[in-house]
Amino acid sequence: MGLASLEKATLLLYEDDRKEFLEELQDMGILHIANSRLSSLAEEYPDLLPEREQIDEEAEEIFQELGKVIEILKPHTDGRGLLGQFIDLKTALSADEYRSAVKSFKRAEIKDICTRDERRYHLKNKLTELKEKKAFYEVWIKIRVPISELEALENVIVKVYKIKAKKDEIKETIKDIPVDYTIIFENGMSTGVLFIIYKGFEQEFEETLQNFDAELVDFGEEKRVPREIVSKCKSEIKKIEKEISTLSNWITEKSVEFDRFLVLYDYFLSRIKRTDVLNRALTTRQAFFIEGWIDRKDKHVLESLVSSHSGVDLKWSKTRKEEKPPVKLKNNKLAEPYEVLTGLYALPKSNEIDPSPYVGLFFGLFFAFCLTDAVYGLALAIIGIILMPRLPEGRKYLWIFIVGGIFTVFAGAMTGGWLGDIDRLFPALSPFRHRFMIFDPFENPLYFLYLSLGFGAVQILTGLLISVKEKFRKKEYLDAFANEISWIVFFIFIIISRTTGVKMFNYLIPLPLLMILLFSWRSNSWIKQIAKGGFRLFRGLVGFLGDILSYSRIMALGLVTAGLAMSVNVLTGLVKEFPVIGPVLAVFVFIGGHIFSLAINTLSGFVHTMRLQFAEFFSYFYEGGGEKFEPFGLAGTYTRIKD
Repeated sequence: MGLASLEKATLLLYEDDRKEFLEELQDMGILHIANSRLSSLAEEYPDLLPEREQIDEEAEEIFQELGKVIEILKPHTDGRGLLGQFIDLKTALSADEYRSAVKSFKRAEIKDICTRDERRYHLKNKLTELKEKKAFYEVWIKIRVPISELEALENVIVKVYKIKAKKDEIKETIKDIPVDYTIIFENGMSTGVLFIIYKGFEQEFEETLQNFDAELVDFGEEKRVPREIVSKCKSEIKKIEKEISTLSNWITEKSVEFDRFLVLYDYFLSRIKRTDVLNRALTTRQAFFIEGWIDRKDKHVLESLVSSHSGVDLKWSKTRKEEKPPVKLKNNKLAEPYEVLTGLYALPKSNEIDPSPYVGLFFGLFFAFCLTDAVYGLALAIIGIILMPRLPEGRKYLWIFIVGGIFTVFAGAMTGGWLGDIDRLFPALSPFRHRFMIFDPFENPLYFLYLSLGFGAVQILTGLLISVKEKFRKKEYLDAFANEISWIVFFIFIIISRTTGVKMFNYLIPLPLLMILLFSWRSNSWIKQIAKGGFRLFRGLVGFLGDILSYSRIMALGLVTAGLAMSVNVLTGLVKEFPVIGPVLAVFVFIGGHIFSLAINTLSGFVHTMRLQFAEFFSYFYEGGGEKFEPFGLAGTYTRIKD
């Protein structure tokens, strides 16, 4: 329980054997590769730094093409069901299926998909242009003569305008100007007009037209009449739509093989990762020098692999002082799911304790009293169990909710939370609801408050004890006695004094405070040491009070859950009284209201319970900041290999 023991391995890979060895090492997924080029060894031997990086150009190009293929095919897939709409589910396949997909790869196939999609994209753009052109000329379809021919007339100027005005207004405004015109169309407030303006009157015409919001229409050098243009556009649109449909159908048929392209995407990403390993290594002309960490239990596996390759040497090394080994958490089945919560905060340093087991000890309990409804808890547990086989990537989170749901069943029974006050709607359930109830949160909120603060006191005490344990392990005995142990003794004396009334403990209470004042901070100057100690004493008294009070949020969230569930029941009862549709509507209000209540209160309870761990609990013994142990293995962006 805690952190796995890691060993540092140094590998020397010769050119002839490195490709095959790296492939087998990647399949095993046991070695965390360090960046040797950033180590002190690279500073000592700068000649081992290569002049240029290794690049697998073929893999890079195919990887980019596969990314496009996935984007092309994804809209044509089924979305992996309802769950896949919210979560990126990975494709599970066996090692044989993985190898078969890779073996069947043909680059021409993905190039064909990309080419057809580019063609489809080009056609869609052209289709848009044609539709816009068709729509433009359709309104001018009454023009029977090409505008370019009219513009060739000697004594007149022909212009076409789109004017925001009625034709009667236009007629009245230009009646005194020697201008002929034809109304081409009327569309609401817009009127299309073809003007024939006699030369010499252009300026007068332009000044008159300023009274309107007029837009000059430019037909360019088009030599066809609008009717011919519209007809041609329709013909081309029909032809292009048919080709787009053929291409789309072909792509849809190809989407049946979508999972195979996901496998290929991860395969070529894995190839790129092998190149990245070489770019983290130091090199000579003939060999690559690689450093990494491995779980001690896997040492024999790596040794066996190396022994099967004559072009690879292995040496076990000691960790250099400036190095910070990665962190691999190792816990029993009960504590393991809570590693994800620790990871949300920060992984422990290599010389630090893993708080996951302690988080597991408190998280489900606190979450349960934030939710305080037995039916909600039962629903969470059932949902988690149903999703477990379908969502292996989220198994740890699901276990957290399952455990939290089970605890919530007991917390709900204690506080009488069964879909809120369910006996309001079904009075026959009242004896059952009250049979297990220990206290009603609304009638006795102080009980709930004391319980919440008690949870806080126990968890903070646990944090202090963990800190003592860690300081003893590091042989920081005086620091442990002058800080954590003194605080523990102080609170013990207060509790005994207040509960037993023994006056002797009133006189003993100042002793641990004096210890904190004098020795909680060490310095060469007694004045500075006492000043710092006084500050720590003051901060500790205020801090403990604030931290414990922070646990009152458990009570607050519990009351919110109960109150919201009660509101749903009250609203259901009111709606039920509506004539005719009342009972049917009440069912929808009841089910929908409690689903909403479950969702919002689960989210709230989860977030605030995490906050109590991170802000209050961790602050007493945990810093974090370790690097995650990530073994060099196959890429799993879209796929995972079944055991």
